[in-house]
Amino acid sequence: MAERPGSLRELIYERIDILLNLAAAALRHGEEKYAKRYVYLARRLSARYNCRMRKEDRARFCKSCGMPSIVGMNAKVRLRKRTRAAEYLCSCGAARTFKY
Repeated sequence: MAERPGSLRELIYERIDILLNLAAAALRHGEEKYAKRYVYLARRLSARYNCRMRKEDRARFCKSCGMPSIVGMNAKVRLRKRTRAAEYLCSCGAARTFKY
């Protein structure tokens, strides 16, 4: 059954995107507390409505510390040619790998 354009799932994805944008903006202004809270709310929204986060949304924050990942500020990206993967290194020491 196809979903309608104004479905609940699309609304949830839109709100998650807004919250992750707010988290990145808060971190750029030095407000780490608010940045973590926005990421926490986005993850809770995803869990509550059983909507899996999109791949690009999952790459926008660190799963272990809950901080938004901003390359050059608190995250580094390493490209692994052999495995064809991008490795995101967070300032907390956690590493996440995504295929490309």
